[in-house]
Amino acid sequence: MQSTSSDIVRTRLRRWFAPILDAPDWRSNLVDAQAEQLLNWGLAQVEQTAVRNQHLPDEEANPLLQKNSAAVHLIMAGVNDLIGTIGKPPEFDLVDDVMTRLLKNLRWLTNQPLRPDNLRCVSQFNQARDAKDRDAAFQHLLNLIFG
Repeated sequence: MQSTSSDIVRTRLRRWFAPILDAPDWRSNLVDAQAEQLLNWGLAQVEQTAVRNQHLPDEEANPLLQKNSAAVHLIMAGVNDLIGTIGKPPEFDLVDDVMTRLLKNLRWLTNQPLRPDNLRCVSQFNQARDAKDRDAAFQHLLNLIFG
C-alpha cells in the first residue's frame, strides 16, 4: 500500500511540476544557486499538495494540483521578474505591479491572508533593490514566500 501511495505522489508530482521546470520564465534573472533554492521551494509546494491529496482519485486531486502548480509557477516567475528589475532604471509601477501579483499568488497558493511581516519583507526587498544588492534582494523575496 505504501508503494502505491508513493507511486501516486511521484506520478502526480512529475505531471504537475515538470511543466514548471520546462517554462523559461522562472529563472532567467537568477544565478544557479538562487534558481536551485527557488526550485526546491516550488518542488516542496507541489509535493505537499500531492502528498496531502494522494488518497483522492485523479479527477478530484488534479484540480487542486493544477491550481497549486499554477500558483507556484507564477510565484517563481514573479521572483525572477523582480530580481530582473535590479540594476535597471526604477520603474516603480512595474516593480509594484509584479510584487502585487506575487503577493496575490502567494495568497492563492496558501489560502491564507498575508502575514503582517510581509510588508517588512517587501520593504527590505525594495531597500536591497535600491542598493543593487541582488543576493540580499533575493533572500528577502525567499523570506516572503517561505512564510
